[in-house]
Amino acid sequence: MPYLERPDARLFYADYPAPPAAEQASPVLLVHGLWCTAEGWIYQIPALSARHRTVAVDLRGHGRSSRPESKYELGDYADDLAALIRELDLAPVVVLAHSMGSSIATVLAVRHPDLVRALVMIDPDYAGDPGERERMSRLAEDLDGPDADLVAQEMIRTRFDTPATPAHLRTWHELEILASPARLRARTFRHSAFGRGSVRFRPEGERMLRERPQPVLAFHRSTARAAVERDCMTHDYGEVILRPRAGHFIHQELADEVNGTVARWVAGLPR
Repeated sequence: MPYLERPDARLFYADYPAPPAAEQASPVLLVHGLWCTAEGWIYQIPALSARHRTVAVDLRGHGRSSRPESKYELGDYADDLAALIRELDLAPVVVLAHSMGSSIATVLAVRHPDLVRALVMIDPDYAGDPGERERMSRLAEDLDGPDADLVAQEMIRTRFDTPATPAHLRTWHELEILASPARLRARTFRHSAFGRGSVRFRPEGERMLRERPQPVLAFHRSTARAAVERDCMTHDYGEVILRPRAGHFIHQELADEVNGTVARWVAGLPR
């Protein structure tokens, strides 16, 4: 299996080459969210790899990648991705990211604008209501407590999935989070929400979004976050799609719509 060796981590990735006739299409890098893995993109990989070189990565601390004891800030993840993009000669790449992966992709796009051509965000976790800080802090404590597995699964059931989420996806999501040790889940959650450089809440998130020079396509289920996204776009070729009845995993629940929209939008990217 392919791995990228970093000074403090070992990153798994899967590399799907583009067909010879489509070699000029922009490469795509898939970045999963918190407690997820590259498998979360199974509905996108066949569609994307029919035209684009497509790379799916397991972030540090997730999936088949190594689990260092520290360095789980957004900047640490973003620097990993920058190293992977350079190692595989993907630049400038289109980054398709979900949830926390969208925050990581945003930091990557701001720190390394030459590496990123465009961003596609799936229900990003950035620029949320600052009034949620206290609730998130309590959740972080519970995720580090004796009932950590139950707390994490309840979070998936009540905040990520909806009654309309297909049963097989609900089962998958509840099982997937148990693949990570509770201690690591708690640590990565706390860094994502409250760590150095976090963009989880406004106004810090808004400031970072306004620094992205790239075109952005964003799928949101939160009306408030969608409005922030629109206000912070700096490129004329930007688009926000609101799907308030979907669960957090929009790319899995509405795979055909997401795949078609992404294909159309990426094909129209300005040169």
